[in-house]
Amino acid sequence: MQVSEQAMSLHQRAILVDGHNDSIIEHWARGDSMDLTPDWPDYQVDLRRMKGGGLTAMNSMMGGQSLDQSLELWDGLYEQVEAHPEHYMIVRSVADIRRCKEEGKIGHIPQLESCRLLGNSLRVLHIQHRLGLRVGNLTHGDGGGTSLQGTNSLFGPCTLQDRNTARTQFHGLTDFGREAIAEMNRLGIVVDLAHTHDRTFFDALEVTTTPVEFSHGCCFSLCPVWRNLTDEQLKALAENGGVIGICFYPRFLELNADTVPIDRLVDHIAHVCEVAGEDHVGFGSDYDGIGETVATPASFLESPQVTQRMLERGFSEELILKFWGGNFMRVLQAAEDAAQA
Repeated sequence: MQVSEQAMSLHQRAILVDGHNDSIIEHWARGDSMDLTPDWPDYQVDLRRMKGGGLTAMNSMMGGQSLDQSLELWDGLYEQVEAHPEHYMIVRSVADIRRCKEEGKIGHIPQLESCRLLGNSLRVLHIQHRLGLRVGNLTHGDGGGTSLQGTNSLFGPCTLQDRNTARTQFHGLTDFGREAIAEMNRLGIVVDLAHTHDRTFFDALEVTTTPVEFSHGCCFSLCPVWRNLTDEQLKALAENGGVIGICFYPRFLELNADTVPIDRLVDHIAHVCEVAGEDHVGFGSDYDGIGETVATPASFLESPQVTQRMLERGFSEELILKFWGGNFMRVLQAAEDAAQA
């Protein structure tokens, strides 16, 4: 796809904030260095592609199920940033994201993908926050035990009736889950509802006092799978002031698809804008978290094509800037402001 001068100029002005990235944990899982600076052709992310595509910051996954694993990921992150301070920064505030843009650095926004590792301890949450945690995903689909929801989430295709059943019959937030959300609000950690089932999703919106994010997922109306939000959920997300990060995983964009065109990604962006409004859509690539599947776009290098297609379909420049990072930054700022109040 040809990218016009207008699209490239707009893309270069944008502050790109990715709602979810699995690169560090995927490197850990494969036994590779957690330094993203060299070219890594067997992965979807490395420094060359991040900078080439204009990435400013990303939610970097620091574990979720195991505290030991999480500490190793934190060590890998700190090692990377300390070895290459000219390239990376650990983001602790929205001001840090703006500084990354000004200085041409990549910001890591530390994110848990499940709070099961907390072991029902707010003190462990406090330590995670001191290390730099700024986004807390309640569950990776896990339920029961020390998970923050009572019933496991389901995955794969489903019907709207299935979703209604989950909302009425599944066990939602645990007592500790409610405590953890309140503490995240106090600390300035954004609550992330990706992977929650419908009961937990709505329970969390009743408890939180700050806007949430659904870091990576798409629209159920366009692709009926458990991981995507129904229109009712999108409207509730908007009422909360939150944001959904449209995921680049083809099977969240089109049912059972292995590849999808950029236009299908833009369809989901347009649907969120129609149902929830333009202040509530961002992107959550899930790069290096989708196996060998080719994402849409395939890497950050191809991300200007999304800007091009959005312009061609009539999206305003203001909306495009919100999509690429403005809306996630607003939610992060709201959490930060609430913690300082």
